[in-house]
Amino acid sequence: MTEPSIDSNGNSNRDDSNAGGSSAGFFSRLWREGRRQAALLYDIGAVYGIHFANQALPLVTVPYLSRVLGPAGWGLVAMAQAFGVYGNLVVDYGFVYSATREIATAEDKEQVEGIIAGVSGAKLLLSAAALGAAFCAYAFVPLFREHPLLLWTAMISEIIKALLPVYYFYGIQRVAIASLLDISARTAAAIGIFVFVHSPSDGWKVFALNGATAAVTLVIGYALVTRRYALRMPRLAEGWRMLREGWAMFLFRSAHTIYTAGNAFVLGLFAPPRAVGYYAGAEKISTAAVGLLAPLTTVLYPRAAALVKTSLLKAAKVTRVTFYLTGACAAALGLILWIGAPLIVRILLGRNFGESEGVLRILSIRAPLIAWTNTLGFQWLLVLGLERQFQKITIAALLLNLALATALAPRFSYDGMAWAVLVSQAAAAFGILIVLNRRALNPFSRKLTEADA
Repeated sequence: MTEPSIDSNGNSNRDDSNAGGSSAGFFSRLWREGRRQAALLYDIGAVYGIHFANQALPLVTVPYLSRVLGPAGWGLVAMAQAFGVYGNLVVDYGFVYSATREIATAEDKEQVEGIIAGVSGAKLLLSAAALGAAFCAYAFVPLFREHPLLLWTAMISEIIKALLPVYYFYGIQRVAIASLLDISARTAAAIGIFVFVHSPSDGWKVFALNGATAAVTLVIGYALVTRRYALRMPRLAEGWRMLREGWAMFLFRSAHTIYTAGNAFVLGLFAPPRAVGYYAGAEKISTAAVGLLAPLTTVLYPRAAALVKTSLLKAAKVTRVTFYLTGACAAALGLILWIGAPLIVRILLGRNFGESEGVLRILSIRAPLIAWTNTLGFQWLLVLGLERQFQKITIAALLLNLALATALAPRFSYDGMAWAVLVSQAAAAFGILIVLNRRALNPFSRKLTEADA
């Protein structure tokens, strides 16, 4: 994608289309706009349903699992889950953004079928790579050699989750379907945890239950796809093309996951399972809370991608509104987590996790930074076509996170890991702002706020 330019009126290099000026045309446009707004609110609600499935439902099981497994058992499960999330990240590859954008802008049925075939082929290649990484982890990580069932059930269940064609439902703006599939699968898995997990040795069942329910939704998801489009045999060339086009988003999500969901694995390389349990308990709570900020950006991303083609000012306005909303919510969430850390930890994790209170307070500071990154990164920087700059920011944040984790985790354990996460998140956020300012594309700049004057 080429970078948009701004003319003397603040518009991008394509003109806005304008229908006739009759009263009938006015009311027709007003009716269509109302329907679009209603659809937007509906999609936001559906994405929050997906977030509930991904974060809130697992959080429901946290009080039970933390008490049944104990800090050490919880730490082992968290470490295996974090590594499994790496596998999910590799297989998903950011297609929920890159492939969603392609499907949303596809011009005909044949093109959509080609995109689905390309993504399917790419995910098969990536699944093989994820399994290869799991074999390496089994060979070189002592805790995984001691608990192989945890490793393999975690990795396989996360791969199955990543195979679900969520990008397709987002691209055709049927977000509610993806939401329903996710909620159904994770609700069933959550119920199964209360039924089948009763001791620290049952930790692997958590992943087995999630994998089994995800497999059912995978079959249902592709059955729904075939009702509208034919499934082609995946082709290697199409798969490589999708990998190249999604590379920028994969890099960003890789770093983002490492300094959010994957740090329990990194900490486990330097600290005992009990310390990992203290960190993972606080991280689980923090991630569930700040994850409330993501659905709004996820829904608005394809709309911003389409809008920026015709009016940069309008796209910037949408970004500003999103930033204000998510920023206010983030500040409130961070304050709640900081002040309420002792009570929150005691209720959700139990009295054996007192050390998690300090970790939760440190991680609460990242809430505004995540709002910043989600809005100016996902919703703005990428739709402007600045993938290469995004790659540089991502790689820098990734290397910084690993360097800080290596330096701080051995000495300061779970607290050191939390500070590494926070500093890496801040570096990514400020990196995005620097790029936008240098390119005169900051949505808060005077030139892009003229339309509101």
